[in-house]
Amino acid sequence: MNRMTKEEMIEFLKGMDQRRQILEEEKRRVRGSVETLEEAIQRNNFSRNNDESGIIASGFSPDKVLRVLLNSERDIEEETRAMVKRMREILETEDQIDFVRWCLFQIPAREQQVLQELYVNDVVIETLAKQMCLSTSYLYKLRSQAMNRLLSVYNSRCESRPYTKAERLLRDVTPYMPEGSFV
Repeated sequence: MNRMTKEEMIEFLKGMDQRRQILEEEKRRVRGSVETLEEAIQRNNFSRNNDESGIIASGFSPDKVLRVLLNSERDIEEETRAMVKRMREILETEDQIDFVRWCLFQIPAREQQVLQELYVNDVVIETLAKQMCLSTSYLYKLRSQAMNRLLSVYNSRCESRPYTKAERLLRDVTPYMPEGSFV
């Protein structure tokens, strides 16, 4: 994970909950994106009998059958590589969201509340000041202090923080990936 500036952290906090929902939808879509061998074979020129009993073999030479199977294998490998790459990106973003949430829990509760309300829940500072029975000027000071503390925690540990979900995906998938794959 990379270090963040104050502006980057504010933008990250603002979209954190929506980003999490979008990532969940994207994960569901990516999981279903790799076609089956049967779909790949069918797309690579085989036809099916009307009764769905299998492949029509008449008129196909062994060379054509081999070419279709090799093309199908290549297509599935390419789709699998693209799916793993996208899933890795999704999981790295999820890991970063989890890490920012962990960092939030490392700062005092009142400061957590201020950052949560102002950035994640998008509450106006004047409204929050009234809710917390604080002056607006003090709340500005508290917000600045909270952000500095959050950035300090995040930036001091972000480079040593692993992408746990993404690393687990790569560890589990790498043995099954074709040789020369990016993972």
